[in-house]
Amino acid sequence: MEENKCEVCGNVFDSKAKLMEHAKVHMHGTKNTLRTSKVVTSSIIGGIIGGILMLLVLMAGAVGMGLSSTTFALVMGMGLGASMSSGVMVGVLAHFTVSIVAGAVFGGIVSYVKPLRLRSGPISLALGLVFGIVVYLVFFLPMAETVFASVMMNLMGAKAAMMLPDVLAVGFLGHIVYGLTLGATTFYLGRKI
Repeated sequence: MEENKCEVCGNVFDSKAKLMEHAKVHMHGTKNTLRTSKVVTSSIIGGIIGGILMLLVLMAGAVGMGLSSTTFALVMGMGLGASMSSGVMVGVLAHFTVSIVAGAVFGGIVSYVKPLRLRSGPISLALGLVFGIVVYLVFFLPMAETVFASVMMNLMGAKAAMMLPDVLAVGFLGHIVYGLTLGATTFYLGRKI
């Protein structure tokens, strides 16, 4: 099967005819290798998978800071107005809503902005990584420093201020994992469906 591998992007095809058809993409330089509907569908799935992995990073980070594994979800839920008893559930639902919507936005961007179309695995990973960092900077960071910080202060007192750098670091790592997963899933799953 190695003889049907594209030398430009590394994709492997199950026939010489499919490889030759694919080669036209590189020769013309403007065609997208994935149809828009496939990109958006796979990016939504990538948002879900990325959201799961990010949540696991947040849970592990909380435990590493000596907190309950559900602390990040609780703080997010309470920041959105939920009570202590329903905070974790609301936080998890909000997390996945954002993960899915962000995945769909990523799919839309890489479908309609020609220079950002997903042409190879490495480009997809890089774009996903950049997107994850942008979501961190535009969404997570402002929320963490305003809404989440005040909830943490109410729950933990002055100890919360000392934890903020660790919270921001864990959040950054989570968004890196999310972005890489989103980019990879969007490209590779988009080729399979």
